[in-house]
Amino acid sequence: MYALKVSPDTDSGTAEGALELIEQIAEKLEKMRQIQVERIDTMQADLKAFAVEAHRLAQIIAVELKDQPAEQIALTLAKRLDRARESVAESTRLNEALRIANSQVLEAKESSQTAMASLKPLMEKAGVDTTVLLNEAIGRSDEQRRLNAEMVEAKATLLNGGDGLIREQLEAEIDAADLIQLAAELTHINDELSDAVQQQTTLSADHANALRALSEIGGSDAATQAEAQRQEALAQMSDTAERYVKVFTAGRLLRWSIDRYREEKQGPLLQRAGAIFSTLTSGSFSKLIVDFEREPMVLEGLRSDGKLVGISGMSDGTRDQLYLALRLAALEMHLEQAMPLPFIADDLFINYDDVRSKAGFKALKALSEQTQVIFLSHHDHLIPTVQEVFGKQVNVVLL
Repeated sequence: MYALKVSPDTDSGTAEGALELIEQIAEKLEKMRQIQVERIDTMQADLKAFAVEAHRLAQIIAVELKDQPAEQIALTLAKRLDRARESVAESTRLNEALRIANSQVLEAKESSQTAMASLKPLMEKAGVDTTVLLNEAIGRSDEQRRLNAEMVEAKATLLNGGDGLIREQLEAEIDAADLIQLAAELTHINDELSDAVQQQTTLSADHANALRALSEIGGSDAATQAEAQRQEALAQMSDTAERYVKVFTAGRLLRWSIDRYREEKQGPLLQRAGAIFSTLTSGSFSKLIVDFEREPMVLEGLRSDGKLVGISGMSDGTRDQLYLALRLAALEMHLEQAMPLPFIADDLFINYDDVRSKAGFKALKALSEQTQVIFLSHHDHLIPTVQEVFGKQVNVVLL
């Protein structure tokens, strides 16, 4: 309630203006009251209801938010709803992808079953029950065919250069031959072969000169002499060619004999080193071979598949195994002729893995049958391997 005081000196116009202003203020106050009743109170009631509903919802689905303000509950739940919708969309996408993947798996299984059905007769014929064993059988079959073809070719080459002798006769003749004398004969044959080739070249040049001279002299008496010389040259060429064929065949046969002798009669040191090397490499290499044809001679390892590998083509670990095999073979041969002394090894296998270390200890076990082996190491993890290889006879001393 407001009180309005009017001075006695106030004129009527001023009073009327004041009254109009008061009416306008009253109207605005009324409108403010209506707004408060119709809108603000309603909004406050809605906010209270919203807060009640938010807390009720928090009690149901998010108990940890029940003590938070309604606005915070609404924002948090809205974010969770967005994430849930994204999760539903992702779940739908993944389910579709899973459906497609299952369909592809089913198709792959059907294809695999079809392939296995087609491979089954081949597997039964090969006597295997898995595709891995079938692949190995196929590899062995291919290798056998290759070796058979090489054997057939080698036999044909041997028989073609054997002057009509059969293989047994050639082998008997080779076994009875003196290889030292054969080496000398081979040198002599090579010299004769070079002379024969040179003579053939000379006679060919003489023949060409004779033909040219014959064409120049036409039908004169000189032509008759030239024809006689030509016939003589042809006869000499025939003898030289026949001699060349014999010398070449003998040279090939002699080379084959020497190669076979080197293969069968290789030195005991190389043979023993090859056996130790095969043990150290767990059968990756079958033996060692020296290539006598190269200058200087080259030591190579023969793999189980027939491939030759030079020292430069071996890994560092394999080269270590090769050097150890040569040392052990030389030591074993020395022990056969001298008083056995203890063999002291200081961390020989420092660059070896467990598999190679075990193979190395097997080689040392073979050496221990000839002399005492003392192995020094600061790697404790080698003790179980030593005990496994040597058994109860090993004596482990911890310093």
